[in-house]
Amino acid sequence: MMKKNGLFRTLLALAVALPLTVACGSKEDPTPSGGGEGGSNLGTLSAAFASATYDANPGEKLSLPFTVNGVEGAALSVTATASDAAAKVTVSTDASYQGSVEFTAPSYSDGTPVTVTLNVNDPANKRTASATTTVKVAESDPLQVALVSDVKSMAAKAGSSFTLPVKISGATSKVQVESITASNGWKAECAIDADNAGGVITLTAPASVGSSVQVNLAVKDAQGRTASLKFDLEIIEISTAGGAANSFIVKPGSTVTITAVKGNSTQKLQFNTAGLVWQDELGMVKSVSGNGTEGVVVVQLNAGKSGNAVVAAMNDGIIVWSWHLWVTDYDPDADPFVFKASSGKTYTFMDRNLGARSATKYSADAFGLLYQWGRKDPFVGADGVTSAAYVKKYDIAGNRIYEESRERPHFSDHKLHMLDSSIANPSVFYSAPSKDYPVCDWLTNEGELQNHDLWGGVSGGKTIYDPCPEGWTVPASGEAWDFRKQYKKEGKLNDSGKYDPSQPWYIEYDDEYCIGFRYKDPSSGKEYWFPFAGEKTPNDGSLYSVGGGAQWHTRSTSNTLAQVQILAWGNPASVTQLNRPYASSIRCVKE
Repeated sequence: MMKKNGLFRTLLALAVALPLTVACGSKEDPTPSGGGEGGSNLGTLSAAFASATYDANPGEKLSLPFTVNGVEGAALSVTATASDAAAKVTVSTDASYQGSVEFTAPSYSDGTPVTVTLNVNDPANKRTASATTTVKVAESDPLQVALVSDVKSMAAKAGSSFTLPVKISGATSKVQVESITASNGWKAECAIDADNAGGVITLTAPASVGSSVQVNLAVKDAQGRTASLKFDLEIIEISTAGGAANSFIVKPGSTVTITAVKGNSTQKLQFNTAGLVWQDELGMVKSVSGNGTEGVVVVQLNAGKSGNAVVAAMNDGIIVWSWHLWVTDYDPDADPFVFKASSGKTYTFMDRNLGARSATKYSADAFGLLYQWGRKDPFVGADGVTSAAYVKKYDIAGNRIYEESRERPHFSDHKLHMLDSSIANPSVFYSAPSKDYPVCDWLTNEGELQNHDLWGGVSGGKTIYDPCPEGWTVPASGEAWDFRKQYKKEGKLNDSGKYDPSQPWYIEYDDEYCIGFRYKDPSSGKEYWFPFAGEKTPNDGSLYSVGGGAQWHTRSTSNTLAQVQILAWGNPASVTQLNRPYASSIRCVKE
C-alpha cells in the first residue's frame, strides 16, 4: 500500500505540472497581469496630466497634455469627462496614447473650478487607469446694459417716435427684456438683438410731449442674472425746420431746428442721436437734441452768448454729418459789400469772414474761422491779432477741447480716400504724408482721385460740402476779386514801399505792423475790413502768419492745387495756388 500511495502521488503531481509547463510556453496565456490582477508580462497601467491645475477665461480653449504608461502594445480606450456639463472635452492621442484633452471652458462661470477626468481602459487585459486635473475658470463679467451714446436730450413732437441704441456686455446666453417703463405718458419698448450684444429702445411721445421723460429698463439672461438701466432725457419739442446748408446764422438765446440732410441737398441721414462737437464760447450751447425718425437736429442756445459751434448727428455714436452754427446778431443782408466788375456783373460779399464775431478793424474778432480746401467743417483761428494761440474750445459740459492734427494714411489701395473719415472727424486737421508729394491733398495721394468739385469749382454751383450759409457760397477765383486791384503805391513807378491811402484798396497799420487791408467803397464811402488772420499750415495745422498775412479760399482749383486769394504786404491783389491741406479764411458771396 505504501508503494501504491507513493506512485499515486507521483502520477498526480505529473498530471498537475504538465499543463502548467505547456501553458507557460503557449502564446495564448489567459493569465492577466498588471493593474493589480497578477502576472508579469504587462507593466502597470497609469495616466497623468502635465499639471495639476490650469487657468482659463470663460469660453477659452485650452490643451491639457497627458501621458499614459504601461501601454506595451495594448489596445486602449481613452476618454475624458468634465465636472461641469457646460464645458466641452475631447481627447487627442498618438500611437503610444500620449496626447491632450482639448478643453473649452463654459461660456458662463461663477468661479467654480472644473475637474477634468481622464479615463484609460484596457478591456483585453482588464486594466484601468485615471487621472484628474483642475481648471480654474475665471468668474464671468457681470451682465450690464447701457446706452451706446451719452444722450442728454432728444427732439420730439406729439405722437412721434425715436430710437436709442443700447449695448449689452457680459452676456453668455440669451438675454430678454424683463421690464421697461417710461414716465409722463411716454410709451417704451425694447428689442434685444439676436447676438445678445445690444438692442434698441423705441420711445413714442404722448399728445403732449412735455419737457422730460425717465426710462427704466431691466434685462435678464438664462443664468438668472439681471441688469438695469435708468436714464432721464430732456425733451425738446420740434419746431419748423430751417433750410438745408452746412452752416446757419442763428441769434443768441434762440432755438434752431436743422433739417438733417447732407449740406444743401435732400439726401436724408440715418442717425439716432445728436450732440455738440465744440463751441468757442463757454456755456453758449444749452442742449443738442436729435430725432432720426423725424430727421431733425434741434439746438437750444443760452441768451447773451455769441460765437461759433459745431453740432453733429450720430448713428450709434459715429458722426454721420455735422453743421456749423454761427451764433450772432449779424444780418449778412443788412450791409453787404457789393462790387460791380468791369464786365457789368455784380458780386455781393458778406462784410466779414465766415464765422467772425465782428467786422471791427484791428480786432481778432474779425478773423473768423479757417477751412481746409473742400471741407465743410471749420477750425478756430488765433485769439489775438499777432497771436499763434488758438481760440479756446469747449464741450457741452464746459471741458476744454484741444486742436487735433493727424497725418492721413498713404493709401496703397489707390481707390481709397479720406472723404468719409473727414465727415466722421469734423474737428481733425488732416495733413498729407511727405512721400505723397507732389500731390498734397488731405483727401488722397492720387491726382486722379482728387475731387475738384468739392466746392463747385467744376460744376459752378453750390455743393453739399459748401461751408457757407443758405443763399451764400464760396466764390470762384476771377473777376469777383477785381476790387483788390484798386490800389496804388506812391512814386512815379508805382513801386515804392508805401501804398496810397486815397485808393479804395489800402493796407492798414497798427504801430507800424501790417494787420490787414481795407476796402473803401468809392460811391458810399463805407469801409470793409480784410484782416491778416493767418492760416493753418499744411504739414501740422499750426497757426502761421497771424497779423502778417492771410488767404481766402476760392472754389477754384489749378491742377493738383487750390486757388486762393493771398494777402500780404507785397501781394495786394494776388491769386496763387497752394496745397489743399492749408486752412484759410472764407468770405462768402451771394449765390
